[in-house]
Amino acid sequence: MVISRKKQQLMIATMIITLAIMARRLISDARIINITNALNSKKILIVHCKAQDHDVGAGAMSSGEVYSWSFEDVRGVPRGPYWCRLALDDKRLHFLAYLESGYGVGYAVTGYQANETGVYGPDDEHNQWKQIDQFH
Repeated sequence: MVISRKKQQLMIATMIITLAIMARRLISDARIINITNALNSKKILIVHCKAQDHDVGAGAMSSGEVYSWSFEDVRGVPRGPYWCRLALDDKRLHFLAYLESGYGVGYAVTGYQANETGVYGPDDEHNQWKQIDQFH
C-alpha cells in the first residue's frame, strides 16, 4: 500500500504530539484525548466533545490540526463518558471517545483520526487504526 507524503507527514506529526503528551503523563494523572483532522481536502472538520458534567467545547479544524483536551484522572471517582460529534459538510457522526470502564481505560493518551469516511481509533491488537464510526 502506498501512502502519500501528506499522510506520512500527518502520521508523523500525530505520533510526535502523542509522544509529547505521553511524556507529560509521567508527571501527572491527566487523561488526554486527541482528534486529528486527516482529511485529504482543505475542508474544515467541526468537533464538539463533552461529558455529562464537562463541555469541552467546539472547534473548527483545518486539515492536519489536532483537537485536544485533558482531564485529571481522580482515583475512585468515575469520569466520563466523553462523547464527540464530528461534522463534515452536511454529514455527521457521533462516537464514544472515552469511557472510564471501557474504551480508553488505562491509556494516558487516546488518539483518533477523522477522514472523509469516518473516525478511526487505535486497534492495539493489530497495531493499526480501526474505523469506529462513519459519516452519515
